[in-house]
Amino acid sequence: MIKRKVKKTPFYLFRFLARIFVLNIPIIIALICLLFLGKVNFLTALCFLLVFFVLTVFWTIYVFHEQEQFISYLRDLSQGRDVDLPHVHKGIFGSFRLADAFLSVKHRWSNQTISADRILDNLPDPLFLINEQGILVFVNKMARNFFGESILHQNMVDVFQAQDFKTAFDQLEKGKSKQEWFEWDFEDESFYSFQVRLERLPAVSKNGGVMVMAMHDVTQLKLFKQQQSDFFANASHELKTPLSVLSGFIETLQGAAKDDEVAREKFLNLMAEQTSRMTNLVQDLLMLSKVQMSQKEKRTDIILVVDLLQSVINSLENKALNFHKKIELKLVHDIPRLIGNKNDLVHVFQNLIDNAIKYGAEDSVITVKAQLCSGFPKKSDKYFSDIRQVVMISIHNMGTPIAPQNISRLFERFYRVDNLKSRAVEGTGLGLGIAQQIVNAHEGLIDVQSSLKKGTIFSVYLPIDF
Repeated sequence: MIKRKVKKTPFYLFRFLARIFVLNIPIIIALICLLFLGKVNFLTALCFLLVFFVLTVFWTIYVFHEQEQFISYLRDLSQGRDVDLPHVHKGIFGSFRLADAFLSVKHRWSNQTISADRILDNLPDPLFLINEQGILVFVNKMARNFFGESILHQNMVDVFQAQDFKTAFDQLEKGKSKQEWFEWDFEDESFYSFQVRLERLPAVSKNGGVMVMAMHDVTQLKLFKQQQSDFFANASHELKTPLSVLSGFIETLQGAAKDDEVAREKFLNLMAEQTSRMTNLVQDLLMLSKVQMSQKEKRTDIILVVDLLQSVINSLENKALNFHKKIELKLVHDIPRLIGNKNDLVHVFQNLIDNAIKYGAEDSVITVKAQLCSGFPKKSDKYFSDIRQVVMISIHNMGTPIAPQNISRLFERFYRVDNLKSRAVEGTGLGLGIAQQIVNAHEGLIDVQSSLKKGTIFSVYLPIDF
């Protein structure tokens, strides 16, 4: 708290004397009238005037001087300086009651200000107050989390080393604009995208801020738009390729190979393969659309996990034999029933076991294991936020391991690991993305572990009482 010092200026003294003179005008006029009427002599009038002048001086000190200090105090507060309340006297001539009433109002304002500061500090988006020199005079908690505790009292341009910030600040500082908007991408350990807004405040804040800068996190929206754009580009490409091949074969069969039996047989087989590829892609796209539209639907099917897994294994057993593989089901515990969408979960495990068949090593065993767990894996975000028991179903194969840099991208739509095994196996690149969305809709998660020694394990965790 700053101790307020009253300035003794000539102007202040002149104003003080002027007030005393104004207060004495009625007495002066009355004494002049009495002198004119001969009721008092000059010496008596002069003595009476001096006594009244002295009383007026004391009265002015008691009343007007206190009020002058109080006015200066209010003026300091209005300019953002936090100063001590000047000393006031009690009594009929004092400013105590006025000061007491004001302190009650100030106390309420202080509580509101503290409350407002706490609200600003806990906003979900980064918020800054900037003074005329471009210094950050207020930084809320979210801003400190993003950019560090040390950014307070630093220059905005030094903290955000991008030309857009300097340009926006200059526009506001020179009065050419009242608001500035721009988009800014920030990359630390992760990628972030912010919609930045700078606006001039209607009045100077108590810490000297003249501008407010808010950053709205639009990372997810930007990533979604990019994924959407990539999705349509990839889907168009995946459909265009087989259509181009079919168009070429049809043109050839209608022309040069019209009467060539051998070529026609060959081309028809290739056309059947491309048609099958397009059919699979369209089916996966329809499945993806169905899953997205049904995410908020209530799932009420009673699912016997062991029966569901056995049914999927039976449907894929012949395919596994064709690939020289065997599927085994292992149960570690008695598995309780789940509530969910049976058809969707069948799709998940068909996809994961089918991938194990296609990408596993020849003459190997694919192990499907179901067991009861006390909770989600420790490395997941759900470990602390969701304490329900879960059923873990793992699909283990001993094929070529997946590189660590590819594991994080496995569930991206149309993404396929680029190796010889993947190129030799047909697929749309949508299966794992669909599987993850279905599991997420059941409030579960999919985990992937892969190494040369242990092989590849896809583990699905589904909570029991969702």
